[in-house]
Amino acid sequence: MKRLGWFLWTVFLISCQNLRQEVEPQQLADQPVKLIVACFISPQDTVLAAKVARSRPILDNETVTNLEISTATVTLQTGSRSVVLAYHSKLRYYRADPNQFPIRAGETYQLTVQTPDGQRVEATTTVPVSVQLQQIRLDSEVVLENEVQRKRLFARFFWSDAAHQTDYYAAEGIFTYRCPGCTPPKTVRQAVQFVTNRFYTDPESSAQPMVSEKGYLGVSIPINQRFFPGVFSKPFILTADLLHLSPDYYRYHEALERQQQTSTNPFAEPVPIPTNIAGGLGCFGAYNRSTMTLTLK
Repeated sequence: MKRLGWFLWTVFLISCQNLRQEVEPQQLADQPVKLIVACFISPQDTVLAAKVARSRPILDNETVTNLEISTATVTLQTGSRSVVLAYHSKLRYYRADPNQFPIRAGETYQLTVQTPDGQRVEATTTVPVSVQLQQIRLDSEVVLENEVQRKRLFARFFWSDAAHQTDYYAAEGIFTYRCPGCTPPKTVRQAVQFVTNRFYTDPESSAQPMVSEKGYLGVSIPINQRFFPGVFSKPFILTADLLHLSPDYYRYHEALERQQQTSTNPFAEPVPIPTNIAGGLGCFGAYNRSTMTLTLK
């Protein structure tokens, strides 16, 4: 048994040695500085916005006060239409009025970013069509907290997948209610919490019914507590949103969410963040939002 233990320990050490990969520090320091761009467009936009910054090498020891770039020329174009986004010094991003440059479903847009020192990056994205939410269902489940049974309220969103293509979706929502115990009275707005997953796709490219994971509404409540009153006060308004996503939007945000979920786990696999910015980093993506409102009076 002792020999077997030593054998397994030796194999473990050899395995660890094989997994080690030497990295030359100079290789990290020599990485070129790149532009980082984030821009997401939608027909429902109230403002067209883009954020531009520059990357920083891992071993860069210089003091940096601000990586944002405020002097770039940021242009959105589709066909013969184009608009230049102006930098807003207080909001610290580039913006334009969508009334002057409406975003339309089915159209392909090009984003170009040019800096005064000659750096240039670009990307394209196509705006998906709208996929309508069909139903919202409210329900509850029993949970055990500190060895006490309590009730957790949640919602599910239902829709029908678009046919003949691979589609990508995200679910999100806000619930609004009057706080019954607040002095003075106030209206509370909270995000629906999709703990397990809020991103969905249909790899089979076939039209079929789809349903979201549980979207939890606030904290748990006593198991014998009715939905109203006590915890929430009428009217209770649930605003549910279904986002039909471009592939690049889906891959970028889904990876970001996985990275955040594993950031505190030292044994988790690293999550690379994809980019579709040619010559740079970041994402230019699009989505189309459909909304359904459920009101309990």
